[in-house]
Amino acid sequence: MKKTLVLVVDRDDDFGVKGKQKTPIIGVEECSIAATALGMSDPEDSDLNAIYAAIKIYGEIRSEKNTEVEVALIAGDERVGHKSDAALVDELEEVLREVSPDRIILVGDGAEDEYVYPIISSRIPIDSVKKVYVKQAPGLEGTLYIVSKIMEDPAKRKRFLGPIGIIIVLISIVYMIPPIMTYMNGDAGLSDVTTPFVVFLIGLFIMLYAYNIFEWLSVWSSKWAARVRGGSVTVTFLLASVLFVVVGVIVGYLSLGDVYIPSFSHGALWFISNSLWLFIFAFLIYQVGDLVEMYITTKRVKLSFIIGSINIVAIGLIITGLLDIVLAYFGMGVQNNALIALEIIAGIGLALLSALLQRHMKGAIEAAESTKDAEADVA
Repeated sequence: MKKTLVLVVDRDDDFGVKGKQKTPIIGVEECSIAATALGMSDPEDSDLNAIYAAIKIYGEIRSEKNTEVEVALIAGDERVGHKSDAALVDELEEVLREVSPDRIILVGDGAEDEYVYPIISSRIPIDSVKKVYVKQAPGLEGTLYIVSKIMEDPAKRKRFLGPIGIIIVLISIVYMIPPIMTYMNGDAGLSDVTTPFVVFLIGLFIMLYAYNIFEWLSVWSSKWAARVRGGSVTVTFLLASVLFVVVGVIVGYLSLGDVYIPSFSHGALWFISNSLWLFIFAFLIYQVGDLVEMYITTKRVKLSFIIGSINIVAIGLIITGLLDIVLAYFGMGVQNNALIALEIIAGIGLALLSALLQRHMKGAIEAAESTKDAEADVA
């Protein structure tokens, strides 16, 4: 007698995040409990309909003669991607070991879950796929209700609105560049750039909303307010780094009067060339502040901070060399080929050093974990 497994796939782990359920879940009673938990947390979640559909299919198959059936739920991770898919595979293998089915009927809400169906089919035959869609009220009111509910979900908002905002911003920038260039040459007024600038602001607002930037800024400001009240040393380093950024902008702006600037693009290159290292020093000062704060709090120093700082310096040297090459081609800036070559070689050397340190750190961590596991086995 062949055994059928009715499997519910929850790729974004709504049952774990909202329903606080630990997956995988095997058995009709356990799945009913999980459905109740999710329904109490979010009765409008489409995964709720999927698990009830699976329980219904389980009942239909069980009523047939000479059939053996089980129902189970597996979930991934709220950060949908390779991490969630890896979690789904691990849970799938656990379910297959315990249930030992001959075939599977997959049940999902049809949104994200279908992306993992090929992964499941590579491990066990799939007899059927059931996509569950929620019935909604017809008409404009129902459509607006659905859209509003989608926009309340951060993951769906990022998936749908994020690309739209990025496209609007990129298109508006393309249309803004010609009038800005014309204005810089004194041949047009700012009114020519008004329309693309408004479109740019709309696209920017959509991006900020899609990627929860406003919420992130609120959390960030609260965190820094708490640090200021607590007298954190990081605040001092942050103020110093902001000062370096301001000085960098001033130095870059004043440097525009030192040479003849034939166009806006030449001026931008010259500005970046003269202010780049002040910006890099600002970032390094902020990194040092985080390093000091961590040492004071935990008495530990993360090597990743040092590796990140070395990478920033390496990138800065390479960019400086490339900028000097471009500016030298236009007859501006450094004309010393040996110095330019030294900047690029030093940047590549520091990048290699950073890679070696990172590899050494990874090897040391793996060796420590192996020693710990060996000691645990002996114990």
